[in-house]
Amino acid sequence: MNESVSVSAVAAAASEFNGRQGDAHMNCGESVIAALWDAFRPDFPRELAVAAGAGMGRGIGGSGCVCGALGGGVAFIGLMTGDKGRAKPLVAELHDAFRDGTGKHVTCCRALTRGMEWGSPERRAQCQRFCALAAGEAARVLAAELGLEVRP
Repeated sequence: MNESVSVSAVAAAASEFNGRQGDAHMNCGESVIAALWDAFRPDFPRELAVAAGAGMGRGIGGSGCVCGALGGGVAFIGLMTGDKGRAKPLVAELHDAFRDGTGKHVTCCRALTRGMEWGSPERRAQCQRFCALAAGEAARVLAAELGLEVRP
């Protein structure tokens, strides 16, 4: 595992993964998990971790409910802590930071993207921003918990 984490690098990577086109595109949950895995370099396979985010696009299974980017951060924290007692307060902190950081004070994909056409440049840019937000906040919370140096 890495000894330090750059929050801005994690955020940028999540945004970039989500912004890819075609087969290289990752949904919001996958993007966040991949960026976090690349930053922390844990001892479990990247492919397996990223696969945990496969159903998170368009708000958990396309339902429009919980933003998949937030879900990806939650999943990665759980993978890294391996304990619900330890994960729960970290996830609560991530949730609140994400909710407050959206500017809309919600975590629901449907509410976050209301009025935006699927696939529009406006929606793609917003989803990339939320991927960056979730990944950066998850990195900050998790690095502090693990006693790692947090770099901007």
